[in-house]
Amino acid sequence: MHPTRTALATVVLALVIVLSAAPPIRAGAQRGAGDDSAVPSVVGFFEGEWISLADGWGDARACTSDDGRTARCYRSEAEMDEAEGPARSSLRGAEARAACSGPVRLYRLANFGGSVLQLSAQNQFLNLASYGFDNDTSSYRIGPCAARFYDVWPSGGLYPGPTSAWIASVSMVGGWDNRISSVYIT
Repeated sequence: MHPTRTALATVVLALVIVLSAAPPIRAGAQRGAGDDSAVPSVVGFFEGEWISLADGWGDARACTSDDGRTARCYRSEAEMDEAEGPARSSLRGAEARAACSGPVRLYRLANFGGSVLQLSAQNQFLNLASYGFDNDTSSYRIGPCAARFYDVWPSGGLYPGPTSAWIASVSMVGGWDNRISSVYIT
């Protein structure tokens, strides 16, 4: 086997082993009254180590999660885009709409600034506290799948701003800055 292929196969095998060893985390458990430990944390793989996102991101500034249990984290959004390939949210056309496979990106600051959380798990409520992103969204981008944002876990007050496919907003509707607690991608 070619040395480059051997190295790539080794890295892929190591990643499979690490991901299969990740603790089972159920996205979306509710926080118990006065019990912060009741919110299971999504674990993120960042620079060779697992981090509990609910306990803080450390030096990570961009995390992406496909399944609501685990995430891959990076030092920047650009690094995430490079590692993950072309942003699926940039796909256009009938294929992207039919597959409805693009993510939602939530940003900590207005104008798509600060840390970014990219989510693509569909048809389930995603508790943002599990990602360390509860009440922390100031702008967002939505790919080919519509989404709904709520201010109470799991499905309290519905965000009144636009959240249909291909919407991007540099700020939240008045009174909704840093208020989103859960996301549902359709």
